[in-house]
Amino acid sequence: MFGASLPPPPPRGACAAAAPAPAAAPSGGWTEHTAPDGRRYYFHKASGKSAWEKPDELKSVQERAITASNTAWKEYTSASGKKYYFNTATRKTQWDMPDEMKAAAAAAAAAAGGGAPASLAPPSAPAVPAASVPAAAPTPVPAPASAAVAGNESMRAATISTPTGGTPAFVAAATAPVSASEPINEAEVATAKFMELLSSAGVKEEMEWEDAMKLIINSQSYRVLASLAERKATFVKWREQKREEREEAERKRQRQIKVDFVQLLKDTPALTSRTRFPKAIEMLSLEPRWIAIGDEFEREELFEEYAMSLERKEAAERRALRKERMTEFKSVLLQSGLTVRSQWRKVQVQLEEEPASKALDKIDRLAVYEEVARALEAEGEQQRQREREVERRLERKRRDQFRSLLSAKHSEGAFHVRSHWRDVSKVLAGTQEYQGALQQSGSTPAELFEDFIEQLNEQYQAHRKTLKAIMAALHGNFTVTLETKFDAFEAALRGADTDTLEGVPQSSLIAFLEELQDKLARDQVEEERRVERYRRAALDGYQDSLRGLMGALLSSSTTWEEATAVMKGKPAAESMTAEEQRAAFDDLIASVKAAEAAEADGDAEEERQKRKKEKRDRDRRREDDDEEERRRRKKEKKAKRHREEREEGETGP
Repeated sequence: MFGASLPPPPPRGACAAAAPAPAAAPSGGWTEHTAPDGRRYYFHKASGKSAWEKPDELKSVQERAITASNTAWKEYTSASGKKYYFNTATRKTQWDMPDEMKAAAAAAAAAAGGGAPASLAPPSAPAVPAASVPAAAPTPVPAPASAAVAGNESMRAATISTPTGGTPAFVAAATAPVSASEPINEAEVATAKFMELLSSAGVKEEMEWEDAMKLIINSQSYRVLASLAERKATFVKWREQKREEREEAERKRQRQIKVDFVQLLKDTPALTSRTRFPKAIEMLSLEPRWIAIGDEFEREELFEEYAMSLERKEAAERRALRKERMTEFKSVLLQSGLTVRSQWRKVQVQLEEEPASKALDKIDRLAVYEEVARALEAEGEQQRQREREVERRLERKRRDQFRSLLSAKHSEGAFHVRSHWRDVSKVLAGTQEYQGALQQSGSTPAELFEDFIEQLNEQYQAHRKTLKAIMAALHGNFTVTLETKFDAFEAALRGADTDTLEGVPQSSLIAFLEELQDKLARDQVEEERRVERYRRAALDGYQDSLRGLMGALLSSSTTWEEATAVMKGKPAAESMTAEEQRAAFDDLIASVKAAEAAEADGDAEEERQKRKKEKRDRDRRREDDDEEERRRRKKEKKAKRHREEREEGETGP
């Protein structure tokens, strides 16, 4: 008939110091009880029902008025006895009584003719709500154990009805989610009470159920469980718990015995890592902590483990001591003026009387010396590296200064893109920048000059394109010759296009004029060589033709008129002038006379070999001339094609 509303957790962060209230006097058949966790519940003996929420029969006038006001706030009592309030609509909790409940209580007190109680005065500060609690399904449980004893079997069968949509069980620490409605778990309470009976009645763990039942059957708590099967099952469970407790106690005792045994070993200074187990038996066999370990093998195993740990400890101490001594010896080495050129055999003799040296083995002293020597070498290498870095920076600065000098001299017109280093070096030889560039290990002044010229050449190619366009615009009104002076050349170009030349430096004009004149000079030399080749070929052809036509009739007495008559109408003669023919005839007669003179002196064979050699030389010269001519023409054709392609790429599509 009652809704068993389970209280939500009280607000967090508060501490309730109030003691549980004493049980209320019976009213309407309801009695107040305290659960094992400290919470209060109410039991109706006649119906066998129990509830968490106070029945109306036990409520005061103010509490009934609050209930009648249909407020969403409910009052609960924490495990410590302190009251708190829960709003079923908003799921909030707070310690202070809400204003709605205070107003209802005050109205009830006024209707009864009394003033509002002090506990219902308006609060001085607003209540602090706690975090909301999620809803959970209700869990029905049997009535409390004490009520079960009083109400017998009919009360155990009764259950407490719970409203739908409750929250989980209330926890005194208020750390778990709770149910808004949860009955008391009577079975757990009854089981705990029966186990308490077994322990208090002197039941032993090794007893059987029949023996244990003789000790507890007359106790009132014996019937807290309904059936014999439940009592026997609880007995078995209790005996199992006792066995586990006993075994756990035994494990703790054995662990403590081992701890005491190890402590005994630690308390014996005479034991070292080199002490053997038989020796330890002689020393400690009468000690109670030694005797407490009943198994000899276990005792020996524990001793060996301790000896190993002691050995590790001693080894760590030896390493620490060795490291400390090596550090001291290292300090002695550093203070002795050791250098990278020092020799160990001499250093060893020098420091052999030092305490730090005597404290170390020879191999350790050598290891420390090598470490210090490596450190000194590394430091020396770092110093040299720093010096090299400084020198590299200085050399880079010198190269930059020389480049700046080249740029300045170029701006002054001292040289241009077609200038040669042998000429420019004479101009720069007396400068400080040139001397500094000679003193650095990087690029030489000549290499720096070539790099600078390459950069200038990129600029010059752009200027050259402009100058060629201006020359083409002159339409032959001005022709460059080998004797053309720069002033006349510049005047002609500026007269043709003044605006375009504003961005072209004078050095590019000079370089362009030299380029044109160099080409003219090369063409002139090539033409002279070509003419000479043609003249020589014609001369050789005339002589060969005359020699072939006259044969044996040709002698030193042959006259010019005879030769002219023979060569008349021949191609070799028609391609030459009369003067050239006479020169070729005179040269041929001179060679014939030399051959006759040699033959008269008995040197005919030598003269023939000479003439053959001369003929081979003439033939080779003709072949060489022809090959050179072919190469020249091929080169000119290739250069012309490259110029056309470059000009086409510069002008664009």
